[in-house]
Amino acid sequence: MKKAKLNYTNKGYSYIKCTKEDCFNWGGAAICDSCGEFMEDEVYLIFVLGQAFCKKCFDDWIKHSRRYEEDLQLQKENHLRWYKAHGFDVCEEGSHDI
Repeated sequence: MKKAKLNYTNKGYSYIKCTKEDCFNWGGAAICDSCGEFMEDEVYLIFVLGQAFCKKCFDDWIKHSRRYEEDLQLQKENHLRWYKAHGFDVCEEGSHDI
């Protein structure tokens, strides 16, 4: 398992930054689930969406996302298992990046 830092958006949604190689390892093709472009740089794996975004699409999503308490409850119950299923050992050191 690869160690990864768990981050949170200002709306409370968790995500991790990873690489295109990580995408290949979990069976993905390193294609952004939003714009459909190949991701060369950082990949943003987002539990609440169940998707991986490139930096540009992640930044756009951050601007337009809305906080839903029911999504946060689902996240609280499941996100660590979901990231683990993608091959990540995440730590929750109070990370709140964006």
